[in-house]
Amino acid sequence: MKKVLSLAIAAALVAPAAAMADATLFGKAHFIIENVDDGDTEVWGVDSIHSRVGVKGSEDLGGGLKALYHFEFKVHQDDGADGFGNRNQFIGLAGGFGTALLGRHDTPMKMSQGKFDQFGDLPNGDLANVIPGDDRVDNVIAYVSPAMGGLTFIGALVSGERADLKLDGHADHISLAGLYNNGPIFVSLSYNSYDLGDVYIEPSLLRLTGVWNGGMWQAGVMYASMDLDIEGADNPDFLGLSGHVKVGGAGKIKAQYLMGDSTNGGVNALVAGFTPNVNVGMPVSDPENDVTQFSVGYEHALSKRTITHVGFTSYEEDETEVESDAFFAGLIHNF
Repeated sequence: MKKVLSLAIAAALVAPAAAMADATLFGKAHFIIENVDDGDTEVWGVDSIHSRVGVKGSEDLGGGLKALYHFEFKVHQDDGADGFGNRNQFIGLAGGFGTALLGRHDTPMKMSQGKFDQFGDLPNGDLANVIPGDDRVDNVIAYVSPAMGGLTFIGALVSGERADLKLDGHADHISLAGLYNNGPIFVSLSYNSYDLGDVYIEPSLLRLTGVWNGGMWQAGVMYASMDLDIEGADNPDFLGLSGHVKVGGAGKIKAQYLMGDSTNGGVNALVAGFTPNVNVGMPVSDPENDVTQFSVGYEHALSKRTITHVGFTSYEEDETEVESDAFFAGLIHNF
């Protein structure tokens, strides 16, 4: 399940509150048992799914102004790596003008998905496996406006810090989003542009998301379209549908269907060492390689902080004949 919008973090920080004298420790422990069958091999495993720990806080500076900080780390618990991996890490100021921050953060496009993704973070099932735009990047200068009748604007500039690749500006990557969140309705429109430096093309991505929350049920739709800025290339499109139904008070049945052109390739392959490291999902080699991903699952809240869940995901690429089926069962505890 995706984190609550980073927008919500900003809103909470802007809201009137007493100064926080102490740091707040927070985190998530998330493990699953998973079986993945790609047609040739079948593998069982126990995986840590973006388990994390962090510390955050703020200081009242007076006059409605706050200083804030947030340092969050992915915990390497089962893959042999030592120490921590980086997640959102930033410092900033918040007040009546909104929130401004510097550091590492989710892009506004990633923030704009709201609660659409029913299988977020799962290696098999996550929205990002099919639809591009869910990036967390370094070198961010970001701004979140105050909510105005449910409408909020978010913008971020990302510097490449690679003069050798002609990525030496303050806005080599730009991400913008407008969000409307009022009652059962959530709608967002987001836009990313990517300067690829030496490659001399500037692809862009447009994404529209709508979610309706009916209390006992939720339904969402997402559409994305990319302009590759490559003459003669077919520009890829993407579509996603998601939803859930609450059952038995503490249970939730959920499903998600995603389709689009292959996201094989991307900035990492085209521009080695590009600091923002954003994968724009550029199907340069075969833009007609259609991808589909279908997931269904059930989760049960054992308490406000502990959830158990099970699910199944089927993934298929029609031209490359890549396909896999994955079953999982797991436990999540938030603190």
